[in-house]
Amino acid sequence: MEENYPDFPEYGRQVELKEKWRGYDRATVIDQTPRGFMVQVSSGAEIEVTEDEIEFD
Repeated sequence: MEENYPDFPEYGRQVELKEKWRGYDRATVIDQTPRGFMVQVSSGAEIEVTEDEIEFD
């Protein structure tokens, strides 16, 4: 079975949220959007952020 990976370099990178979201300050980039990125926190929740709202590790 072939795996499909999104074609953008930030996919899977860990980021720090500059402002905590519901107590979470770390997330993983899972998608790219016109506004920025979709990131997923450890609870599984997904949020959309702009590049100004995150710092890449």
